[in-house]
Amino acid sequence: MLLKNIDFHTVSKKNNPFPTSTELSNYMASKETNDCVVRAIKHAFDVEYSDAHYFCETKLKRKRYQGTYTNMYLTAVKQAFNKKVKRLGKKNDWGRMVLTRPKNTRYWDPKTNKYKRRIERVPFKLKEFIKAHPKGSYIITVRRHAFALVDGVVKGNWDDDKKENREIVAAYQVK
Repeated sequence: MLLKNIDFHTVSKKNNPFPTSTELSNYMASKETNDCVVRAIKHAFDVEYSDAHYFCETKLKRKRYQGTYTNMYLTAVKQAFNKKVKRLGKKNDWGRMVLTRPKNTRYWDPKTNKYKRRIERVPFKLKEFIKAHPKGSYIITVRRHAFALVDGVVKGNWDDDKKENREIVAAYQVK
């Protein structure tokens, strides 16, 4: 882990030259940008920010102050911090993993001149995923963003829980 230009005396409140891991994590989190994946891993695995940051640098190829391609690299991770990671969903016809739910839809049948019903597979919205998975830890990725879902509570940036109508791109269960 690269810790350049850190004045450790300003990190510790007691002017101790050796800051605690919590103080170091808080300092790192205050200086970082584009760290939604780091925060998601921190909350889903229940580890310190500095440990999650190091994991993202080594396993997810994250560069400092830049985001990472979560769905490209996290799918290869099967275990981290003594917990298993499993991507939810099924492979579609093109071989891609997709997370969908059934939905009743109506359509017009011109042959019978009547409305008919059929069940389609549509992507999960965040609020539907929370109802379907009220317990457990999950890393959720939406378009260009990631956050954690821990026992039905969204954890990540300050406004992640307010945007419940976003479509979920991928979900990873942490056991």
